[in-house]
Amino acid sequence: MTSVVVLGAGALGSVYGAWFAEAGAEVTLVARPAHTEAVNRGGLRIDDRPPVEVRAVSDPDKAGDCDILLLASKAFDNPDLLGGYPGAAQAAFSVQNGVRQAEPLVARFGSAAVGCVSLVGGTLGEPGHATHSFDGPTLLGDLPTTEPGTAATIAQALPGRKLEVHDDIAPALWSKGVLAAAAMGVVGLTRLVYHRIFLMPETRDVFYDLACEGASIAAAEGVELIDGHGPFQIRALTQESRENAHRRLRAVGEGMEAVGETEVRVSILQSIDRGRPFEVQAVFGDLVDIANGHGLEVPTLRAVTRLLTAAMPTG
Repeated sequence: MTSVVVLGAGALGSVYGAWFAEAGAEVTLVARPAHTEAVNRGGLRIDDRPPVEVRAVSDPDKAGDCDILLLASKAFDNPDLLGGYPGAAQAAFSVQNGVRQAEPLVARFGSAAVGCVSLVGGTLGEPGHATHSFDGPTLLGDLPTTEPGTAATIAQALPGRKLEVHDDIAPALWSKGVLAAAAMGVVGLTRLVYHRIFLMPETRDVFYDLACEGASIAAAEGVELIDGHGPFQIRALTQESRENAHRRLRAVGEGMEAVGETEVRVSILQSIDRGRPFEVQAVFGDLVDIANGHGLEVPTLRAVTRLLTAAMPTG
């Protein structure tokens, strides 16, 4: 039986943990105490489906060795979770945000670490219960440091799910990273539900500027963005004129409104709602640092990074 450890099992980690369990894996969640207690008492519930039996602990030291490790926490929790986990893993992947999201796993697990882009959405409600809010695919790919075939091994452990194995995962990682910086930057400062940022010219302007600056950093790194899944087509957007980009983005907002997707609260807004820290360094700061290394001017991204840092909860 395949053994799986999910470090940082909040909303998204719980969704993936349930998927692994439903596929027959022996799953251990490392989660906050309230979630751990509820899962051990009544199982892990996803949406309205029957509970799934998994093991849950709050201390990563008690999780044990595994075949597959999933890192699903916020990036700022990496030192505590990875530093507190003494176990070994045959394969490891992360569903975190940020263009450098695989680096902590490479440092900790070496050739077992792969790259991953998750386009799955999840929301954590009451302890023990998560909602699968968006059914996008999961993209996996061996890194230059990965033992060949490791990404495919992870994909095989989740039969029937939307998984893709890419020969080169960097374009997908960067495309999601640029999109995340644009979306989370505007949402984090305005605190608007997602579709609203595409309906106003002011917020569309900032979204476009952030996306174009992110694309310039990717280009300096030798990575070409891709038009992948979802309505944004980030490569095409960043090659549009501002006028055409406004039309494209407005159509996204209107399309979401037309199908009733009017209460989407992206992860940074969920963190704000709960008064918790948000991922400024992983999503924004790393891009600024890379831009600095190339001598690039990224004024909008730099300003958004500073403002979100200043807005971070301190309690």
